[in-house]
Amino acid sequence: MPLEKKIDQLKDCDLNLLIALSVLLKEAHVTKAAKELGLSQSAMSQVLKRLRLMFEDPLLVKSHNGMTLTSKATAIESELKPLLNRVISILEGDRFNPATAQGRIRVMMNDVLAQLCITQLISELDKHAPGIELEYVTQKTDGFKMLRRGHLDLIVGFYDSVPKPIRSQAISRYPWQLVTLDPQANDYIDKIHNGQSIIEESPFKLLRYQYQEHNQAHMINALKAINAEEASYALTSGSLSTMTQALTAPYTVTLLPHYSVKIFEKHKAEDFIWLGDTIELDLKVCWNEHNRNLKLQKWFRQLISSILIKQLSNTEI
Repeated sequence: MPLEKKIDQLKDCDLNLLIALSVLLKEAHVTKAAKELGLSQSAMSQVLKRLRLMFEDPLLVKSHNGMTLTSKATAIESELKPLLNRVISILEGDRFNPATAQGRIRVMMNDVLAQLCITQLISELDKHAPGIELEYVTQKTDGFKMLRRGHLDLIVGFYDSVPKPIRSQAISRYPWQLVTLDPQANDYIDKIHNGQSIIEESPFKLLRYQYQEHNQAHMINALKAINAEEASYALTSGSLSTMTQALTAPYTVTLLPHYSVKIFEKHKAEDFIWLGDTIELDLKVCWNEHNRNLKLQKWFRQLISSILIKQLSNTEI
């Protein structure tokens, strides 16, 4: 159809009716749609009549469950919402509006952080940015490479250094400490502190959780405090549940953040025996400045940062 004829058709169409149509198709109920739009029921019924004439289709038909969308109405609904969001986006110009934003945010973090924030994160996205899909990626050693290549939008974690050109911002500092579930390990540490004679070879077996090589210097200092700097690694795992189970083996120890006790299912906070001094580490949010959607990324970065700060500030051991 020639463009001139399409424009003539639009001239004869009241585009405000499309807003009413969107609400009608969402509610599938004249009274509810009228209430949402601030119209009387009779006015809404007249709008529906006009829409039926415009599209040459009943759009909504009565059924035993109320009103049902016709096949044409269903097809219109799938096209109408993104169309209206696009119109709103054009009218807003450069302003970012999460309510009309579309796309996917891919964020990498360890499973402790994810479990602490995921419920509120999904709730906030549903409330303020329903068009955004969240993809969680568990922490990996090649995360920064994925971020540079555009396979991720954000990384949240504890890193001593962040490679260029990745940008980062420290949210806050949180305590980490060596921990065990084996009372024998604590007895051994007491002997060290009391100056009692001990075996030359350390009995400890180390568990490496979530790529602690990013904080290798801190790990070495922590092991010195319990005379275990020569201890060997018995397990490396990215699963907190696996790590917790492994901690029940004799003389096993790992470095964990204090807030991790909030998500343990089988153990109470008092079951964990914390060894040596605490280590304060920076929790950082990392991103690529060349991201495809910087405004969405910035908005999400602020959202997840505020949620994590609130969740972690309430942590006690």
